[in-house]
Amino acid sequence: MAGLAGVLFLDRRPFPGEILGRIAASSAVGPDGVGMWSDSQTGFVRFRNATTPEAVHETQPFQDPKTGDCIVFDGRLDNRTELLERLRGSVPPSAPDCEIAIALNARFGDAFVSMLTGDYALAIWRASARRLFCARSPLGWRPFLWTLNDSFFAFASQPRALIAGLGLKRALNEGAIGEYLSSRFVSLTDTFWKGIQRLPGGSSLVVEDGRLQTRHWHTPRIVDWTHRSEADHVEEFRGLFDQALEASVRASTDVAAQLSGGLDSTSVVCRGVELYRAGRIARPMRAVSVRFPGEAHDESQWSSAAEEHLGIAADVVPDRPYDLDAARQWCRDTLHLPLRPNVMMPVCERLEAQGVRVLLTGEGGDDWMAGSRAHWPDLVRHGRWLQLYREAIALRSGRSLKTRIRQAIGNGVLPVISASRRLQARWPQFAAFGATPPRWLRPEWAARIGLAERWRDDRPTADFDAYASRFRYQVYDTGRRHVNWDNVLAHADRCNVEIRHPFHDLRISHFAMGADGQYFLRGDETKHLLRLAMRGTLPEKVRTRQGKANFTPVILRALQQRLRERDIGELLPVQMGWIDGDRLRVMYQEHAAWWAGDRKTPMPQSHFGAIWFAAAMDMWLEHAFGV
Repeated sequence: MAGLAGVLFLDRRPFPGEILGRIAASSAVGPDGVGMWSDSQTGFVRFRNATTPEAVHETQPFQDPKTGDCIVFDGRLDNRTELLERLRGSVPPSAPDCEIAIALNARFGDAFVSMLTGDYALAIWRASARRLFCARSPLGWRPFLWTLNDSFFAFASQPRALIAGLGLKRALNEGAIGEYLSSRFVSLTDTFWKGIQRLPGGSSLVVEDGRLQTRHWHTPRIVDWTHRSEADHVEEFRGLFDQALEASVRASTDVAAQLSGGLDSTSVVCRGVELYRAGRIARPMRAVSVRFPGEAHDESQWSSAAEEHLGIAADVVPDRPYDLDAARQWCRDTLHLPLRPNVMMPVCERLEAQGVRVLLTGEGGDDWMAGSRAHWPDLVRHGRWLQLYREAIALRSGRSLKTRIRQAIGNGVLPVISASRRLQARWPQFAAFGATPPRWLRPEWAARIGLAERWRDDRPTADFDAYASRFRYQVYDTGRRHVNWDNVLAHADRCNVEIRHPFHDLRISHFAMGADGQYFLRGDETKHLLRLAMRGTLPEKVRTRQGKANFTPVILRALQQRLRERDIGELLPVQMGWIDGDRLRVMYQEHAAWWAGDRKTPMPQSHFGAIWFAAAMDMWLEHAFGV
């Protein structure tokens, strides 16, 4: 990954070459160097991390000698063979992905992005038309931030490249901060910095003649699978999953895969090893695992079962205490939120020491494979009453038949015949939360920043006839991915590691959009289709595993450290009148008491994440923003 940046001057002043040097110096990423290019009006910066074989010898930014157009490209194209066929030999098979992308743009125009499968952010400058085109892949794993004023338009992968590199004035976007502190971040475009926007996944941006326009171009290619058999679904998914794994291991270094012991990550490791042994992928996949011996969230029994099943030994990385000093320094250095305690930190640092630059994860399995009952209204609309009845009675046997029928009516019939329930099903993001700010936020502040209005304005970027498709599209349209993952991706970049998610392969996501919901959620068994597809590939102990590890205690310990330093009432979001410190204190005490007890009782109902968000925002305000 590593990233990209660029500046386009709108007032036709001569391009100041030193500005690219300031941007480059502001970001401590780019293990393979920093490339810079400029002409009379614009300039690009590429922070290089050559993680594919073709990228090792590429020149970026790349100027096409035929057209004069220039591209800066951060990412990976996973359907290179198909794209090269479209170009009919005009680009050699060994060409880097950036050269394929700019050649497609020259031939097909802006529509070329709909042909791409992969993970990317890019910008193309056409000097002859004085036109800048920018785009992000549909699932949006490559950050792309931008800012615009009367003098220039600028973009970058990381906030520091804009703020420190361009010397932008620092100002808070309290609306986005309110979404974060409420634990419901919905904005696809806002950042915590006033004046800095985010280009959503599946969107493009054009700057031409001083005008800026954005467009959401991605619409999933939905094929209706609802009349296909279970065996057809299994066969299709297995083929797509293999394709995603084969694409994900195209790398210039060794490839590692996180082995947690969960169904998703273990599927990546086990199927990856099978493909290597069958000669279908050329590079072995090493397993890396973080273990927590003696802890309630230790998953060693499942990850060990996978090792035994495959006859391999994972590289075991020990857990470590949360380092508050390192977290503060991280905020100062990167301008990102502090990293929440997670296994990615020690894993990426271990891989950096070993020279491994690619890490595969099981992220996306919960999004695309877990399933829901969002397809039940579709069964009603199409008269598939028998299937609805069968799915309802397949619910947990402890429920009475009357209760299960009531579930079928409530989740299947009412969204079709009731206007209010139809609205909830039509806009599932809004319906899931309602419009009342949570009680730990100060109501006067929530009103001042228009928090309820921000939620009310949250609408999907695409609409579909099928209820299930509307629900599943939320995976593309989620704003919270940025606050959950951007700092993790930035940390991986600091370790020269690129994180890849095979389950988020675009072809798998398109299949999931049209698949029959009964094969994802069977009764109360989630990921039914994945479990069927991985029969024989996974050890049965993992394939039949129910439930997930709860990592709340890890975060709670980090909070305990922080709140011993600074009382809840002293946190900056409390001092600034954003959060009710007394309510937050009660929430924290409930969770701390649960942690200190035997933990056999259910966790408290109060929202645990809000406590971490308040502490993280406190650290960000002090050490990144500079309150």
